[in-house]
Amino acid sequence: MTKVLSIYGGPVGEHEVNETCVAELEEWLEMAKSGQIVGICLVGLGYDNLAQYTIAGKIGGYGLVGATHMVLQELTYAIMSAE
Repeated sequence: MTKVLSIYGGPVGEHEVNETCVAELEEWLEMAKSGQIVGICLVGLGYDNLAQYTIAGKIGGYGLVGATHMVLQELTYAIMSAE
């Protein structure tokens, strides 16, 4: 069996559960079930390094745009710090 490696040397096509990711999603799901969260913009990174996104629920107002900018800055900083 041949293992395919990504351009950066990591394996591709291997599913691995990330417990931190699961715990955070479960916490947010509970907030949605209780009505505390009524809309989301969700971005995810797949096991194959492909990203995907969705927007769901009530998304009006600029607060969500501001939070999205903040997460973009944090994500950019985290990636740059890791390199």
